[in-house]
Amino acid sequence: MLHTPRVLTTDLGRDPKSALIFNFVRLGIRDKLYGLRQCIGFGRPDRAVLDHLGVPDSAIATKATEWAASIQPDFVQYHGLRSFAFGVALAEYHDVRFDREMLYIAAILHDISLASSAHDGPGSFEVEAAGCAHRWLAEQGYDQEKADVIHEAMALHSAVCHTGPRDPEGLLLHLGAGVDVVGMQVMNIHRDVRAKILRDYPRTGFVKDFGQLVVDQAYHKPQCHIAGLVDVGFKKALASNPLDRPA
Repeated sequence: MLHTPRVLTTDLGRDPKSALIFNFVRLGIRDKLYGLRQCIGFGRPDRAVLDHLGVPDSAIATKATEWAASIQPDFVQYHGLRSFAFGVALAEYHDVRFDREMLYIAAILHDISLASSAHDGPGSFEVEAAGCAHRWLAEQGYDQEKADVIHEAMALHSAVCHTGPRDPEGLLLHLGAGVDVVGMQVMNIHRDVRAKILRDYPRTGFVKDFGQLVVDQAYHKPQCHIAGLVDVGFKKALASNPLDRPA
C-alpha cells in the first residue's frame, strides 16, 4: 500500500492571550485534581518505570544525538534528554503505547532551531526545527511516515491551545517537555524517577539560559508562537518549576 503523506504543519502563529490564559488555568486545575486524587491514595505513580528510561541505541538515534550535540549547547541537549525520559514516565502512567525511537528523535531535536541560529528561520522555532529534522531524516533514508510523525510532534510540542489529535509520540513530547519547562503533571512521575532523571541530566543553567533563548526568540519574532507564551508569563512559570525545589 502506498503511503499518503500527511499535511504537515508549516505555520504556528501566536495564540490569542485569552485562549492561552484559559488553557493554562484549565491545565492547572487538572494538575490540582491529580494531586488531590493522589493525596487520598488513587493514581499514584509507580517507580518501576526507572527500569525503562534508557535512550534507544539504534543507529539513527545515535546519529540524532550526535547531530543535536553538534548544534546545541548542553543545557538544551539535556532538556531534550529529560523531555524524553519524562515522556516515557508519563506514557507508563497514562498507559500510552508509543515508538521509543520516534519519541527520542523528536525529543532530542525539538529545540534545535531555538538553540542554533544557523538552523532557524523566519517562522516559529518549533516549525523551523521540525522542518530541519524532517529534511535531515530524509537525508538519512529514514521512513517517511515516521519522519512525518516526528515532524508533527516537534512542530506542535509547545501548542497548549492545539485541539486536534496528536500521535502518541506527539502527546508524550508535549507532556515530557511540559514537565521539564513548567512542571506540568510533575506529580504523575514518582519522586525517585524524577531524582534519577535530574541526576543523569542536570538542569544546571537551564532556567536562566533557556529562558533567555525563549525571550530573545519572542523579541526578534513578535508574532511567533512562543511570543504569546512569553506574554502570559512563560519566564515566571519556568522559574517556578517544582523540579527546582528541594525534594
